[in-house]
Amino acid sequence: MIWSLTLSFQRWKAATAAPRVFIGFQNFYNILFRDARFWNSLRFTVFYVALVVVLELFLGLLLAYILNERIRFRNFFRVLFLLPMASPPIAVAFIWRMLLNPDAGIVKVILGGLGINVVDWLTNARLTPFVLIAVDVWEWTPFMFLGLLAAFQSLPVELYDAVSVDGASRFQAFRYVTFPLLSPIMVTLVLLRAIDAFKLFELVFGITGGGPGSSTESLSYYTYTVGFQYFDLGYACSLSWIFLVIVLVISSFLLQRLRKEV
Repeated sequence: MIWSLTLSFQRWKAATAAPRVFIGFQNFYNILFRDARFWNSLRFTVFYVALVVVLELFLGLLLAYILNERIRFRNFFRVLFLLPMASPPIAVAFIWRMLLNPDAGIVKVILGGLGINVVDWLTNARLTPFVLIAVDVWEWTPFMFLGLLAAFQSLPVELYDAVSVDGASRFQAFRYVTFPLLSPIMVTLVLLRAIDAFKLFELVFGITGGGPGSSTESLSYYTYTVGFQYFDLGYACSLSWIFLVIVLVISSFLLQRLRKEV
């Protein structure tokens, strides 16, 4: 980290023979005030994180609530819903890229059989962000589901017996008993998932390559591009430190919220 911090104050393009030059805060100034691509990648990353975390929390809560009930085959469904999370993200990315291939992907075959016109999911700038979001939700909703299911099973049964005697409906029991008791674990899960989602790289690398244009370029992928395709290591290190500060600020905000809930 010290080496990275030192490089962030230098101009060093590793692909050239030019020596390193100390330039102070020039890299940070250029990123914050002159680099439209940085702001575009930051906007996309924040939009992506906000949407996937909300969707995964909602779906995870719904699945955990349903599979906490005594329904048939619930153990089978519990295992089934956890399978996506067991796959390596880079493998998931390449598999979905093949599935969504507009020429030979299985999605085209299925939709074509239903009489639905197939669009090129991976070249339409309006659709590709939502393709990444859908794949992320498919892969990481099980994380929310697992944490919330464990929380559901730890809730005291006596409380529900008491509110049932008082005449509360199932919705009222969920609204005034279950939801407040689950709030601390939900905030914790949101914090963990948000930090992980901010590192979005594998799906972009494997499915869209940041395109079309730069419509799906995350902050991690932009930093990788600057560092390992343009070999502008000083600038890439500055991007990394700005990225770290952004994640720390958001994490601190969520941790403060967690302390209030606990």
